[in-house]
Amino acid sequence: MNNPMQMLQMLRQNPLQILRQAGYNIPEGINSPQQIVEHLTRSGQISQDRLNQAQAMAQQLGFKR
Repeated sequence: MNNPMQMLQMLRQNPLQILRQAGYNIPEGINSPQQIVEHLTRSGQISQDRLNQAQAMAQQLGFKR
């Protein structure tokens, strides 16, 4: 998928599917965005620096924190 806006829409609709397709390991039962972020940082799949970058980008795109 090359269209960033389409990817963003899909991420909003089904974040678990998109993140799993990207290679992240997210167990069943984790559903909320906060749980997903906590799991990815605790499991070392993303660094705090990478998370900060993603949050800054999301804010620029109009996502609320």
